[in-house]
Amino acid sequence: VKSYFNGMTDRQMLQANIMAARSFIEKEPNYSFVAARLLLLLEYAEALGVDTSFDRIKVDYPAYFMKYVGQAIQLELLDPALKSFDLKQIGKALVPERDFMLHYMGLQTLYDRYFIHTQDRRIELPQIFWMRVSMGLAINEGEKKNEKAVEFYNILSTFRFMSSTPTLFNAGTRHPQLSSCFLTTIEDDLWHIFKCIQDDA
Repeated sequence: VKSYFNGMTDRQMLQANIMAARSFIEKEPNYSFVAARLLLLLEYAEALGVDTSFDRIKVDYPAYFMKYVGQAIQLELLDPALKSFDLKQIGKALVPERDFMLHYMGLQTLYDRYFIHTQDRRIELPQIFWMRVSMGLAINEGEKKNEKAVEFYNILSTFRFMSSTPTLFNAGTRHPQLSSCFLTTIEDDLWHIFKCIQDDA
């Protein structure tokens, strides 16, 4: 409340609440979840264009997912091939409660760096982001692509596996560059280090 001032917009009030909660994270780590919940409300309002609640978003998510895919393809942000998926079936597979798994820093990073946006407005939400990446990964799976997209989504959205940044940025877009660096096993001695370098060359 100390951060409030006359004439504040609803968005400014939400941002003030987020900053207040964030300032307590060092003293009590659970404030990371408080700040994340408040940030989620801001993200929901920004993407949907209207205020919603954690109960209402369970209904909003599937409907908005279909709208999002069509809008993002029209804006040339997503691969038109995503329309070939069964968007209704895939929208029903979204699990809004998984948004609550994100800590503040993770959610803020997704918002700042990864969510697709247009004219400074983020049009992706966390579960839609995971599904967009999953659809991009499943795009060449033929008749099983809907099933595989949901399978990939369930792995990514529960953090059992995490794709690298190029995949998170580009999967499902018009430039689906999925390549990334990779790790190899090198023993802790100079002979093996030089052997690996020589083998790679």
